[in-house]
Amino acid sequence: MLAVIEASPEPLPVEAIAERTRLHANTVRGHLDVLLAGGSIAREAADARGRGRPRWLYRSAKQPSSPVRALAEALSAQLTEVRDPSIAQAAAERWGQALPDLPVADTPDDAVAQATDALNRLGFNAKASPVGDAIAVTDCPYADLVAENPVICDIHTALVSRLLGQTGQPVSVEAMDVWSRPGMCTARLRRPDLVPARTIDVDENGYITPQKGTGS
Repeated sequence: MLAVIEASPEPLPVEAIAERTRLHANTVRGHLDVLLAGGSIAREAADARGRGRPRWLYRSAKQPSSPVRALAEALSAQLTEVRDPSIAQAAAERWGQALPDLPVADTPDDAVAQATDALNRLGFNAKASPVGDAIAVTDCPYADLVAENPVICDIHTALVSRLLGQTGQPVSVEAMDVWSRPGMCTARLRRPDLVPARTIDVDENGYITPQKGTGS
C-alpha cells in the first residue's frame, strides 16, 4: 500500500488505493491509520463539493529531491563564505552532483547539446544558439535572489563550465551575460572549431572600420 501511494504523482483517495491494492476499503483505512501514525504518509482534505465531510487524500510524507532543492542547499552552505573566491566552484560541484556526470561527447556540437539538456533537467529553460556558440537560459528559479546575492550568477556560470568540462570537448564558457535581455542570461562559449574566415568591424555609426593592410 505504501508503494502504491509513493508511486502516485498525486494524492490518492481511499477508493483508488483499495482498487490498486485489491483490498477492501475498510481494510485500507485501517492500514492507512498505521502508516499515518508512523509518519510514512500524510493526508489532506480534497476540495469540498456539496454537503458532507470532504474526502481525505493520501500522499507520501517523503520530501521529493530535486535539482532546485540541491542548489538551495548548496547556497545555504556556501553563501556565508562569499569572500572565498572558490565559492562558485564549490557550490557548482555540490549542485552538479544532482545529475550523473555527462558522457564524453563525440563533437563540440554534441557537447553543447548535452550541457543544454543538463541545464533543462536542473530546472532551467535552456536553448543553444543555432551555431552552437552560446546557450540562452531563462526561467531561473532564483531570479528574485540575484539582486541581493549576485554570487548566484557566478555559481550558474561555474556550473555551465563544469558541465561542458565533463564532455571532453574543447568547449568552455567565455563569458556569462547576466540579463542579456529581461529574464534571460546568455553563456557565450569558446570553441576553437568556430573561427570565422574574416571579421568585418562596424562602428557605432554603422560605418565599416577600415581593415589593416587592405588599403580601404
